[in-house]
Amino acid sequence: MMTRKVLNIRALLLALFISVSIGVFAQTSVKGVVLEPSGEPAIGATIMEKGTSVGTATDFDGNFSIKVASPNAVLVVSYVGMETQEVKLAGRADLTITLKESGVSLDEVVVVGYGTMKKSDLAGASVSMSEDDLKGSIITNLDQSLQGRATGVQAMSTSGAPGSSSSIRVRGQSTINANAEPLYVIDGVIVQGGGNSGSDFGLGDALGNGKVSTVSPLSTINPADIVSMEILKDASATAVYGAQGSNGVVLITTKRGKAGEAKFTYDGMVAINHQNKRLDMMNLREYAEYYNDMAANGYISSPSDWYRDPSVLGVGTNWQDAIFRTALQNQHQVSAQGGTEKVQYYVSGSYMNQEGTLIGSDFSRFSVRANLDAQLKSWLKLGLSATYTDTDESLKLADGEQGIINYSLTTLPDIPIYDIDGNFSSIVREGYTNPNPIALAMLDDIKLHRKKLTGNIFFDVTPIKNLVWHAEFGYDVSASKADRYKPMVDLGSWVRSSNESSIQKNSSWFWQLKNYVSYNGTAWDKFHYTAMVGQECWESSYDYTSIFASGLPSDEVHNPALGNKNSYNISAGFGSSAMASFFTRETLNWDDRYLLTYTYRYDGSSNFGPENRWAGFHSVAAAWRFSNEKFFEPVRKVIDNGKLRLGWGQTGNANIGGYAWGVAMSRMPSALGAGYRPANIANPAIKWETQEQWNAGIDLNMLNNRLNLVVDAYIKTSKDMLMSMQLPSYMGTQGNGSSALAAPKGNSGEIQNKGIEIEVTGRPFVGEFEWESSFQISFNRNKLKALSGTENAQLVGYGQWSDVVSVSEIGQPLYNFYGYVVEGVYRDYDDIMNSPTPDHFPSDGVFNKSNTVWVGDLKYKDVNGDGKIDANDRTVIGSPMPKFTFGWTNTFRYKNIDLSIFLNGSYGNDVMNYLGINLTGMKSTWTNQLNSVGDRAQLVPIDPNKVYPAGQNWYDDITNIRVKNWQTKTPAARLNDPNDNDRISDRYIEDGSYLRIKNITLGYTFKKSLLKRLHLENLRVYCNIQNLHTFTKYKGYDPEVGASTQDSSGLVYGLDYGRYPSPTTYSFGLNISF
Repeated sequence: MMTRKVLNIRALLLALFISVSIGVFAQTSVKGVVLEPSGEPAIGATIMEKGTSVGTATDFDGNFSIKVASPNAVLVVSYVGMETQEVKLAGRADLTITLKESGVSLDEVVVVGYGTMKKSDLAGASVSMSEDDLKGSIITNLDQSLQGRATGVQAMSTSGAPGSSSSIRVRGQSTINANAEPLYVIDGVIVQGGGNSGSDFGLGDALGNGKVSTVSPLSTINPADIVSMEILKDASATAVYGAQGSNGVVLITTKRGKAGEAKFTYDGMVAINHQNKRLDMMNLREYAEYYNDMAANGYISSPSDWYRDPSVLGVGTNWQDAIFRTALQNQHQVSAQGGTEKVQYYVSGSYMNQEGTLIGSDFSRFSVRANLDAQLKSWLKLGLSATYTDTDESLKLADGEQGIINYSLTTLPDIPIYDIDGNFSSIVREGYTNPNPIALAMLDDIKLHRKKLTGNIFFDVTPIKNLVWHAEFGYDVSASKADRYKPMVDLGSWVRSSNESSIQKNSSWFWQLKNYVSYNGTAWDKFHYTAMVGQECWESSYDYTSIFASGLPSDEVHNPALGNKNSYNISAGFGSSAMASFFTRETLNWDDRYLLTYTYRYDGSSNFGPENRWAGFHSVAAAWRFSNEKFFEPVRKVIDNGKLRLGWGQTGNANIGGYAWGVAMSRMPSALGAGYRPANIANPAIKWETQEQWNAGIDLNMLNNRLNLVVDAYIKTSKDMLMSMQLPSYMGTQGNGSSALAAPKGNSGEIQNKGIEIEVTGRPFVGEFEWESSFQISFNRNKLKALSGTENAQLVGYGQWSDVVSVSEIGQPLYNFYGYVVEGVYRDYDDIMNSPTPDHFPSDGVFNKSNTVWVGDLKYKDVNGDGKIDANDRTVIGSPMPKFTFGWTNTFRYKNIDLSIFLNGSYGNDVMNYLGINLTGMKSTWTNQLNSVGDRAQLVPIDPNKVYPAGQNWYDDITNIRVKNWQTKTPAARLNDPNDNDRISDRYIEDGSYLRIKNITLGYTFKKSLLKRLHLENLRVYCNIQNLHTFTKYKGYDPEVGASTQDSSGLVYGLDYGRYPSPTTYSFGLNISF
């Protein structure tokens, strides 16, 4: 009996061994080659057995071999830029697989808030930008790549300085005093800026008095690490971010590792930056003629003999050529990615250095990044990201009254740059006090050093099928040091007898914790659904310490501790804000025809008082894929996919700073010593700024995805805008700075934006010669609908000082330019007497060219018809808001050659040429002028034979003067300008529309057959020209003018006071991978 049992056990073991052996030896070996459409081998293509983790990659010849479980297995072949293919073996063991280039894939996965979705399932409005889109331009900041490439996104460069920022507006300006920039999220972590203005970093007015400066919060991010960006535009897409998504959301995804052998990549670029445009300023000979004309009209009592004969003079100093230089730029990045099926990694290191075309300015950045993904268990995935960035900037104040550009343009051409010893030249003319612009640029130091460590760590737990718990901790640790130094200067009449040194150190901490659980399921085969619920909380804190001193013993050591103790000014501060949130999102999909998405977020912010700390935001979006209906089958060969979308949502805005609802304390000197008082009036009732948005859209994919159309229309209304209230004087809000109380923050006003966005992409030619084209155009109309609690129901914007340049009125677009309308010039005495009375008309009827209106002065329009010219005749004279913006990209490929041409532009917007006030004022002989003033009113005597008593001349007799060229709208030259011909008027409003050849790239990719001998996977060389030419009527340097660095009110847009112009860039690049 025992023997039989033993035999049975042996037989059972033998059968088990045989079955296992059969299972092992039954594996099928498959080999093959993967080719690109051109016939070249596809190096590094991934081949996976469907439904398993078994996979491999192709070698340098495109060959692969793999063992699969069955001769009828299915292989999944994927390759960057190609369609993913499923290949059925059907018993075959040797394959040749030719890849197909990918078009617009409906199954493409895109990033949305707190997760991903298939592009085909989106019901909201968003736009994607790929790595190729980012590589299409030479950029130092990622916000620069948005210009003209994303519908509904207006990107205007604040400056052409290296590393400078852009003004980004998603679907128009939807707020006033709160931050209007979109929310940037990198790999799930909210980007922390650290400051926008010069004062945020302790540089005071060194970078202007405005709320923005040339310093970009995004310049610490390396664009080369980015693989995609998703811009969420409508409220149904952004509502999941609640109070942070009112201005749009930009979701940034960085590169991550892929299974396979390690792949190393080097990207290098060298470039030359150059300023092609020069303003037509007077040279020395032309200035002498202008000077002599002023003398001939009696404005110079003792004319200088230096200018008596302009024909013997040269051109003098060209200060524009002196301050602008040809600047070098270089950028290098080395990266590695790879891993196994369980662990993947991506690491990179990069260095970029860019000289500014304005002398003395430059920017450099060093960054390293590491991304890791590990499948620790079948149910547990771990991931982490970490980035360290170090930037150094040498900054210069370009625009503004004290900016280098204004100084250089107004400095006379007879002043040399250097003396015979090579030192900066003294100002040689008696009474001339303008600084030497080159000395100003090179002697004064404005430096900013920033460090940033940011990243996250997360894990995904899948306890049961289709249920995922995502937990994540994100962080951002930043520090900056701003160093400003003014040395002693002794250059003739420009003397700075004491030096100054100031240093400010900032540090900030940000942490973010979020947890969300998502579940997806299917019912009745046609009903697919997902549900997500989660929570998030974060806290941001900062502190700073600054010190200022003057009277240092030497200019060699920039240490304020060595300065005069009586000049010390030491300050410190700190602050924080926090938010807690709960959110949910549900999606329903019936038979890929009917789609529904609902989101809700409940936010609590420390920026508001206890009464209004919490607010909830809903959104809903629905879509109908009509192309999947049976009735649509007859046209499906033409239209591959058609979808109608409709969405509504709410978002909020809390970007007013911490503790704005409470009372800050201020130090106040008094006869009894230092005292303390409230700095502002509290308003604990302040509440959230809210926004509602409707969006309707249609998506069409036609002719096998060779022609695609996306159209969106929207109405976006912002209510309860966060802004400073205007209260009566008895509330204590008026008076001098030591006693006045700042007005409280409140909720006032309503803004509406509505518009249409159209994007057309196509591939007219495919095959050996390919042509891809993408055109985007965006129309937006902005209107201030309501404004309560402010005097005269308008918002006033100022120039650099106290002159009103813009007014936002109810029923009108924001930031309209405001001033007088010029009708011409006064032709003669009778014209003055028969026109509406100017505000500088003599009260006693006696005209004097030194202090009253005069022949040749500007004649302004009597707008209100009251018979006199005064401040009540000011009106809207232009708008900085464009009627539409557009971008057009065309990419051509023939064999291994590729050519890309990108055009972008803006139409219908005006620019206020504020710099022109100084350059066409003609009220002093101490400032150079534009040659356009040659069209100025020419005064001649009516009766040249009229005899005057000794000491009198025809130009003093207003009854004997006429304007020879009376059709002109340029006034006569007037010493000290008693008629205020330089007041804000439509004389300075110019058409800012432009069409720019933004980018041209020509590249060549070497053949794989050649590269495999060198053991290289890819080698591409390219050359690029950026900002080649701009077609525009604007007479300034650059028509692309956004927020002004001189605008302290935040209520001015499109004002040009010497904006640092964007350079033309010529570059050569190299990409190698192995």
